[in-house]
Amino acid sequence: MNRGVIMNSNVFLSSVTPADQYQIVVAFIIIIVASVTIYFLFRNVMKEVRRSANDKKMMENKKEAENGESKKSGLLVERRTVSKNSKDVLALINQAIYHSKEGQTISVMFYINLDNFRYIAEKYQPKQIDKVIDEIEKRLKKYGDKHSISGHFEKDIFVYYLTGDINNEMIKNNAEAILKLLAEPLKSVPEQITASIGIVLFPFDGISPSQLFKNAEVALYVSKKQGKNTYSLYSQDLIEKEQYNMSYYQEIKKSISNDEFLLYYQPIVDIKTGRMIGMESLLRWNHPTMGILPPGKFLNVMDLTGDITWFGKWGFEKIVQQYLTWKKQFKIRDLFISTNLSPKQLMMEGLAEDFYNIVNKYEFSAESFCLEIIDYYSTIRNPIALQNLSEFRRYGFRIAVDDLGLDFDIISDMTRVKANIIKISREDVMKVMNDFQESEQISKVISTAIQNQKMVIAEGIEDEDMIKRMSDLDIRFMQGYYFSQPKSAEDTAKIFKKNIWDSDTFARITK
Repeated sequence: MNRGVIMNSNVFLSSVTPADQYQIVVAFIIIIVASVTIYFLFRNVMKEVRRSANDKKMMENKKEAENGESKKSGLLVERRTVSKNSKDVLALINQAIYHSKEGQTISVMFYINLDNFRYIAEKYQPKQIDKVIDEIEKRLKKYGDKHSISGHFEKDIFVYYLTGDINNEMIKNNAEAILKLLAEPLKSVPEQITASIGIVLFPFDGISPSQLFKNAEVALYVSKKQGKNTYSLYSQDLIEKEQYNMSYYQEIKKSISNDEFLLYYQPIVDIKTGRMIGMESLLRWNHPTMGILPPGKFLNVMDLTGDITWFGKWGFEKIVQQYLTWKKQFKIRDLFISTNLSPKQLMMEGLAEDFYNIVNKYEFSAESFCLEIIDYYSTIRNPIALQNLSEFRRYGFRIAVDDLGLDFDIISDMTRVKANIIKISREDVMKVMNDFQESEQISKVISTAIQNQKMVIAEGIEDEDMIKRMSDLDIRFMQGYYFSQPKSAEDTAKIFKKNIWDSDTFARITK
């Protein structure tokens, strides 16, 4: 320490009286006590601030969780004061239920789902989709009166809630009017859609929004099963009848939203040349826990509920896009890809034109694609399906059928059948292989088809004996596990790189 500083300090202390020293000590003590007090006060205040912030955050998290649960179940459970012009349709319904007079108020809820909306959602930009939603919402509001609540719920779901003089005739008239209203061509995009409706009554089918929405889902599911563009009223026994399919239906709906479906391909081979002349596209479900599932695990439910109609356009455009990729990579020529169409798909008005527009969009020839008609003889009873078949042929698409008729009607109908390909199903191939009673008629179908210049394809070929037997019936086009299992697009591409079949091998088998 500096010596001068020490000396100055001593001089200062020597000049301070005992009374002054006492005051200085007291002042230091007061300062120390005050400092400690301020420190603890400040610390406690900061604790309170942090605690308040944490409490606020916890409340916000709780509120978000509650809102998440509310959104998940599609309901609001607390009393809320909202204006009549509010877009919060759930809050309005909740408020209507809250203020209903016990035993005196009856209400009906129409739970409306747009059919095949996914196709429109994929085709147009988000802003255009928002305009579609707004247009439909305005239609419902314009249709309603002072006793009604209507609006957009979520995704492709809308709600129309009505209180007043509720009776069967009134419900029927409103349901039919809403279906007709929504089937009118859209102004926001050049499309036309239909809707399916599930109908529930308050308080008979539920005394809370959660119960009403849950039961409305069941009724909606039944409408989908009936072929869409219709309505169904909820009844208590629906739960027991439809519970399993309902849960499976909801899982499939979720998988569609999650884009879990994909296409596999199985080659069709010409045994005279060893070349692949076509492929059949087959839908697969990439299930998050069970892996790749074949059609037998889900197509039946999709067909029952009408979701199979969604796959038609979606699947076909995927096929066209895939073909375009392969064509650029491998210079493919003279090869067609087929896709299956169920009766419900063919009963969609304008389906042939939609497919043709997709082909034109990618500058393809319609002849590069084949449409396999499932249950041909059931399909042609429907005038819309029959019209689609005629238009498909007019546009240049190939048509294939594997339905030989109840009594092999196709033999006498061969010249009138709107198809240029006859497929012999694996079931019929096995009947021939085992010399069943029907084998003679199946053989006659094959010979008649060939005489009428129709391509005949045998399905389900698994070994050389089956190739030999089908070849003896003059069938040269075959598909089945002998040639290849259905494979992903990536694995199918390997076939284009190197032809894996040898015409000499087939010549040896068929000699």
